[in-house]
Amino acid sequence: MIRIFIYSFIIFIFLINYSAYAKDLLITNAKLVIDTKTFKENLESNEKLPTDYTNNIHENITIYQSVRAGSDKTITVFFKGIEADYIKDMLGDTDYVIKDAEGNWVTSGIFAPYSHLGMADIGGEELTNDISSPGSSTTISEKASDSFNPQSVFVANNRRHGVTHAVISPTAAGNSVFAGTGSIVSLTGKYNSVIKERAFVFAQLGEKGTQNSGGSRSASLLQLKEGLNTALCNDFRNCRNSLERAINNININSSISNSESEYLIRVTRGNIPLIISVERAIDIIKVINLKKTFKRLDIIILGASEAWKVAEQIAENNIKVMIDPHNNLPSSFETVDSSLKNIIILDKAGVDYAITNLSALGLQGIGTLTQHAGNAVANGLEWHKAFAAITSTPASWFNLSLINNSLVIWDGDPLNITSTPTSMFIDGHAQSLESRQTLLRDRYNPVNESEKEHKYR
Repeated sequence: MIRIFIYSFIIFIFLINYSAYAKDLLITNAKLVIDTKTFKENLESNEKLPTDYTNNIHENITIYQSVRAGSDKTITVFFKGIEADYIKDMLGDTDYVIKDAEGNWVTSGIFAPYSHLGMADIGGEELTNDISSPGSSTTISEKASDSFNPQSVFVANNRRHGVTHAVISPTAAGNSVFAGTGSIVSLTGKYNSVIKERAFVFAQLGEKGTQNSGGSRSASLLQLKEGLNTALCNDFRNCRNSLERAINNININSSISNSESEYLIRVTRGNIPLIISVERAIDIIKVINLKKTFKRLDIIILGASEAWKVAEQIAENNIKVMIDPHNNLPSSFETVDSSLKNIIILDKAGVDYAITNLSALGLQGIGTLTQHAGNAVANGLEWHKAFAAITSTPASWFNLSLINNSLVIWDGDPLNITSTPTSMFIDGHAQSLESRQTLLRDRYNPVNESEKEHKYR
């Protein structure tokens, strides 16, 4: 009965999804690492799941991925307990790629929840650095994607570490706490690799926001509130009358123009997240109070060095957090109480969190996300939670189905610092794991193929 179902399913896939732009993909003998909910949703079997699954690791899985005709969207299906040869017979002479995982780990790609990837070639060289625009008269309307170079050397270098997708964001500069709108990109290196142009709005509070808004935390918070209030009033659905709207539009105290408030309207409606960079516990409390005032806000806190002090309040108000689990030493006056236990306390409180790397300005550093997650495990976080924090969790915040857009085969545990990807697929296309660094390595330190360990040949 199940074979009839599989046959019908595959034929249906081919009828509606055959694509000339990318080959379908069949991965056999995979140790699939994925959350149980997604696994069940994509599992084409009526069998009950074994009770001994630990850390969401599923053995002996066949993965079939088909690219929809005329688009880059994919359908991913997991088969358990079905012989791969039978599926191959059903595929027949269809043009597809087959990959034997040989029992190795297979995951979605790594998702970097915050970075400046592709926005700067040389951080210290102004002409190659588009991360911020201190001399610009616009703030919110600027798009990070307009500064993104998909063929930056950093893109290829991070891709070879398993990163397939990344959030890219500008930083605040000049006289505004608002930096602009951030984007979601894939690391294919292609010119069309921007997935979402205006995925969120970024705002800077804390010490940096203080510098940008006149010299005090009260000024930075006021500027943020003014922007949100302007957006609310410019949103016809929230204005009580046209006179109120007109008065608001000529309010000389508002630092946000009517055209720029367009993007904040999406924020106040809860359509896109508002990422706020903040560190101190008391400043986090101010953000929580902001959420109580603007109830529909989808707030993501970036940094949150002292979040462990107010973890319960963060959880109660459904605020998401992006933290660096390595952050345990003060780098400023507002990070004095940084602690390795931060992520553990947030997890126990039920906070929705993601792991990021804030020490490398998001250039070279996002490729070390697996190491950061692994260290979080070493400090007490459960493995599957740490892995979710660099994959499915942050991707879901931006409505991205990561497993349907990327697959990576590893030669070992992805959170082990010695493990590395052996194959990568983004939107059904095989990706190069070559980078400038590997080319230089091979040029100046050539190694005969026969001298390599077998798994690296």
